[in-house]
Amino acid sequence: MTLQGAAALAASKAGTLIEALPYIRSYRGQTVVVKIGGEALDEAAKARVVAEDLALMTLVGIRLVVVHGGGPQVSEAMERSGISPRFVGGLRVTDGESIELVRRVLLGSINADLVGRLCAAGLSAVGLSGADGGLISAEQTTGPAGEDIGRVGRVQSIDTQILSTLLEQGHTPVVATVAPGADGAPLNVNADEVAGAVAGALRAAKLVFLTNVEGLYRDLGDRGSMISELKVDELEAMIAALSDGMRPKASSAAGALRAGVGKVHILDGRTEHALLLEVFTDEGIGTQVIS
Repeated sequence: MTLQGAAALAASKAGTLIEALPYIRSYRGQTVVVKIGGEALDEAAKARVVAEDLALMTLVGIRLVVVHGGGPQVSEAMERSGISPRFVGGLRVTDGESIELVRRVLLGSINADLVGRLCAAGLSAVGLSGADGGLISAEQTTGPAGEDIGRVGRVQSIDTQILSTLLEQGHTPVVATVAPGADGAPLNVNADEVAGAVAGALRAAKLVFLTNVEGLYRDLGDRGSMISELKVDELEAMIAALSDGMRPKASSAAGALRAGVGKVHILDGRTEHALLLEVFTDEGIGTQVIS
């Protein structure tokens, strides 16, 4: 590289840091909830980049709560055990045998691995389930038409005490979305729903969904119809027409904004440094929803 080229590269990097400064000032000391889909964690290289992005956000003063899913990994584990994954209205049918697989994958594998990666990146991450500290109270639910879908739960309430305590002590909570039902037995709760409920209960400045699409589309399949920004009432009007995968995210986003969350972002978690591009640059990527 020539001297001029090196100077131009250095100037570009400095410009990026200067561009990020107002956002760092604005969100320093604020709480941000990040929901990570299983697709962003199914390859070691992608998971490492996500962990590094989260570490940087924390090191500049953002209080992070991480909620993770694990759909692809759970489906793979079910297939290896001879169970065919089934979904009703975007919810995984979870019988007695399946809930044990869900617990093993989410708590014993994904949560532990993500906590380890975050700690290696410089954070003090603490893994939690919905049972810890009474974090998530859930009730067993059915499919959209009343179908029996097994040990699947809906969030009734969030007790933020354990999250607030960990955040005040400088830790990063990492939440796996298995929670006890009224009978104390575990329920599989949709991670998008949990992320929205947690963000709303904490009155977070931002809720970020790292998913497997570039953002929200007016016409699924038409890349030119991706929405850069919309208001919560516009989002609510779209929910019924969205795909099964996007509908829980949109519903959770709307609920979080109605509960006082500042902004919601839907990003492609497969894009390198998607979090940093959205939070710390003028242009951003993905879809932003505002109140």
